Amino acid sequence: MKIVFRNIIFLTLFFIIYNDGFGQEDWINFKAPNGFLFSVDVPGEMEESSQTIKTAVGDLKAVTYAYQGNTEDPNYLYLINLVQYPEGTFPVDSIDLIDEYLENAILSSIEKVNGELSYSSNLERNNGKLFRVKYNNGQAVLKAKSFITKDVFISLQVFTVQSKSLNDEMDYFLDSFRINP
Repeated sequence: MKIVFRNIIFLTLFFIIYNDGFGQEDWINFKAPNGFLFSVDVPGEMEESSQTIKTAVGDLKAVTYAYQGNTEDPNYLYLINLVQYPEGTFPVDSIDLIDEYLENAILSSIEKVNGELSYSSNLERNNGKLFRVKYNNGQAVLKAKSFITKDVFISLQVFTVQSKSLNDEMDYFLDSFRINP
């Protein structure tokens, strides 16, 4: 009985040390520059790119922050996409308008990777959606959260291969996102 108990303690300590040594502790908290008020934990430095999109409501600024995973990372790409809309485009009480926009954003993500929706659900706060897309003949996965807040569309996306698609880092990234007041 003592040997079994000692083995249980040993295994418990091993998993605690393993998770502390190889978990998200090496991640950094990325705070968005340029007036976008959010933060998110990422495994490395994000690179920024931007472009202007011509639309019916005028020119919109689109900003992308990206981190390409390294060989030890189960995910090969972490993305944050933001699009600033004119003030008043998405009134807080326009739930149907926001929901329709987010549904169209999901469809756009599916089309971009030529994929298939695995699931989609509403998030309880921030007018958001959580969704997962399989693509590349089911060999790759995109998991994402999209929000609209203060007339800014925000999409967080993580890309990985199917065999690694249930990794903790994917959810850690998505769940660490915070809109700062």
